[in-house]
Amino acid sequence: MSRAGSLQELNVAPRETALRMLERIVERSSWVAEIVVDQRPFASDQEVARRLVETILSSGFDKQVQLFRAHPELAGREATEGTMTEASTDEQGRLGLTALAAEDAARLKRMNAAYAARFGHPFILALHRMSDLEAVFDTYERRLAASPVEEHVSTLAEIASVIGNRAAQAFGLQSGEDPAETQASAVETDRLRTKTSEARNV
Repeated sequence: MSRAGSLQELNVAPRETALRMLERIVERSSWVAEIVVDQRPFASDQEVARRLVETILSSGFDKQVQLFRAHPELAGREATEGTMTEASTDEQGRLGLTALAAEDAARLKRMNAAYAARFGHPFILALHRMSDLEAVFDTYERRLAASPVEEHVSTLAEIASVIGNRAAQAFGLQSGEDPAETQASAVETDRLRTKTSEARNV
């Protein structure tokens, strides 16, 4: 994903410009950015992530499922048609999901259909944490066996990880910026992880 701009630019930009910058972090769910944009200024990229995740966690079950359904399937129709967001295209492309061998494509198509029938939304995985395609398949197989409640919480945790990674790419430290800011970023990362763990235990 190309860089959205510096954190300083996000903090001082006109509201509509800042809104577009935040919308890139949350997959096709502008309602989340609409709430968070008015919470500026942000101290770090991970504070951006935390505010976005907290908004999702407090939104309730129906809005969360709406957000889940805004995500593309892995190597699904949107990938084939080239209509995924830039961020999703980059994330899936890194592991070769946008150019699968026929056997892997057929396997993933079956898994996508089984998952959607069981849970009612696409399978969501923080692909930046996956080392290779086999790790994706292994994780997919395991989560297909989860209960609906377990999978709902797992999906929230995966989205939190995706948002944290995207925010870091978009608004993280650039060459020439003050390295002391990394301390604030680390604190916000810990808070984000704690918040997600709390959601997992609900």
